[in-house]
Amino acid sequence: MNLTTLAVAFQSLIGEVTTENIDHSLELMGKGMLGIFIVMVLIYALIVGLDKLTGGKKEKQ
Repeated sequence: MNLTTLAVAFQSLIGEVTTENIDHSLELMGKGMLGIFIVMVLIYALIVGLDKLTGGKKEKQ
């Protein structure tokens, strides 16, 4: 038994999936989720800034 067979997590239809592949995909997914979170915070900050700049809703009496 060699070391390459120990690192195989499971066998898929397109080939062997190694623990290195899983680690890389989780890292990539984490970066993508962080990017989405940053964009959501920027959009929220833009909305709040525009609301303060324009004065928000004003009631007519």
